[in-house]
Amino acid sequence: MAEFRGLGFDPVPGSPDAVAEAARRCTATAAGLEEIHSPGPIPEWAGRSAQALADRAERAATGLSATRDALRAAAGVLEDWAGSLVANHRRADDLDRRATVARQAVTAAHDDVEQAETEAQFSPTTQPNLTEARARLAARQDDLDRVLTEARDLERAHNTEATRVAERLSALGDGAPLPEAPGFSGMATHLETFSAVGRELGVTVAKTPVVPVTPPPGAVSAFATALGGR
Repeated sequence: MAEFRGLGFDPVPGSPDAVAEAARRCTATAAGLEEIHSPGPIPEWAGRSAQALADRAERAATGLSATRDALRAAAGVLEDWAGSLVANHRRADDLDRRATVARQAVTAAHDDVEQAETEAQFSPTTQPNLTEARARLAARQDDLDRVLTEARDLERAHNTEATRVAERLSALGDGAPLPEAPGFSGMATHLETFSAVGRELGVTVAKTPVVPVTPPPGAVSAFATALGGR
């Protein structure tokens, strides 16, 4: 997990590599399901039992097809999210560097104020220097506060997009249009975060619109683990 010591918090939790790996596993599992074929008709076997098998095989094939489609769609959603994570991490790294510089400037300005206060105690004529030092400290603190505000805005936007990813994964297989990805400017509402992404991916993989179809062993847990609950 990235450390943002300048900011003092992580505004963009989540691993791009883990999400990209989850997308790859979705794609690979969907490809594996392509290899599952219906038993088809059996020569010299007819009657009610043969028809029952054929009907059941047809329903199972429909369910598998829907699962493959959902997995491929989930892979696309996750690939987009991995790209967003990369961009968000780059932005957070830049803000962290700026915050580190700003904190150092605040510390230096604070030291200047302490020195000016000491000088003013023994030499009243240095009072203007103290006033200037205090003004510089206030300005440097304002600089830091602006960077931290940008980081909080990024955190809200990041969390909002993570929630939208969960919504898009949840919508797969329902026949409803996927919600559009949100923009970053003006985000002000702190919504649910990344545990929803892993949870909804598991729900997506397990969905069977026609009849119950069991996903390949370990698929759901593997994807949720790759996401790391993010």
